[in-house]
Formats: sequence, structure tokens, C-alpha cells
Amino acid sequence: MICRGISLGVIIGFLLGGLRLLKRPRYSEQQIRNTQRKMKKISNIFKYIVFMALALGLIWCIYYLVLGICDPEQSGYATNMSQLIVSVLTVISIIFAFFEFLRDKPGKDE
Repeated sequence: MICRGISLGVIIGFLLGGLRLLKRPRYSEQQIRNTQRKMKKISNIFKYIVFMALALGLIWCIYYLVLGICDPEQSGYATNMSQLIVSVLTVISIIFAFFEFLRDKPGKDE
């Protein structure tokens, strides 16, 4: 029921957002520069969070690798935990890549 409700909310939100695209507001140059500055700050914050998460994920995946080698009875648990860590890190990395993609790059208009 929770997933149905969230899915319905996302669909309705996207439909209403699509209607909003028909009437595009005009932004001043100052508003555009402020938004670009905020996006750069958010992207830099995400960069450090992602690097920290990747480093921690590497440490814990190595731990579970050693656990699986040293205690074969725990190898199933170690594999599942490593897969969970990698899945979470993949989602975090995709979010970071999205913000990097949106960030304005110098020389983009040339």
C-alpha cells in the first residue's frame, strides 16, 4: 500500500509538473546566476559525501570479503551485505552524477 501511494503521488506530481512546463516563467540573469551558484555548492557537498561513502563502502566490502574467507559459514551473510553496500553506493553515485550533469560547465556554449 505504501509503494502504491508513493507511486501514485509521483505520477500525479509528474503530470502536474508537465502542465507547469506549458507556462514557463522568465528568470532574470541574477536568478540564473544564483541558481547556478547553489547547484555548484550542492554538487561540491555531494562530491565529498560520495567520496566518503565510497571509501567506507570499500572498507566494509573488504571486511565482508575477509569474513567470508575466514568463516565459510558466514559467506552468504557477507555476500548479501556486500551486495547491499554496493547497491546503496550505486544509487548515491547516480545522484551525484546527475548533479554533475546539471552543473554548468565552462565553455559549454562554444
